[in-house]
Amino acid sequence: MPRTALLEIDFQPWIIELGHDPGALASAGSVRESQRSAGALVVCTRYLSRDAADPLRSDPAGAGARFHPSMAPLPGDLIATKFDRDIWSNPDLDPQLRLVGVEHLTITGYLTDFGVRIAAERAGSLGYRVTVHSAACAGSTEDEHQRALESMVAAGATVE
Repeated sequence: MPRTALLEIDFQPWIIELGHDPGALASAGSVRESQRSAGALVVCTRYLSRDAADPLRSDPAGAGARFHPSMAPLPGDLIATKFDRDIWSNPDLDPQLRLVGVEHLTITGYLTDFGVRIAAERAGSLGYRVTVHSAACAGSTEDEHQRALESMVAAGATVE
């Protein structure tokens, strides 16, 4: 039976602060509850820097690596780390999703015009069906958020 995974992009406080819509965080929490209830695998993604001179973003145990408390992973959730804007640069993510039969990705996160757009467009190119919850995403500005949503639709994603 095909399975859905909820791909949560970069719910780290320092990234959330860059978003245009503070309400997106609460919306993402609602999507998480709904998806978890429906049996979706929850994948919590985070960005880490490889630059040791950037201790906030490079220490995997540091404050910059932590998830927002309302979006912290729960037992059974998958945690995927990326070192650039593209979560698919993590070589383990696609094989792990395929191993458990994931064919559909629901995406929420920050920032719509960077990590979310890249994740959605690459997921489509990898053959996943993609649904993006626009109210559970925030861009660097409202205009950038809208442009990114349009780009994802043009790439084949469903935007709700």
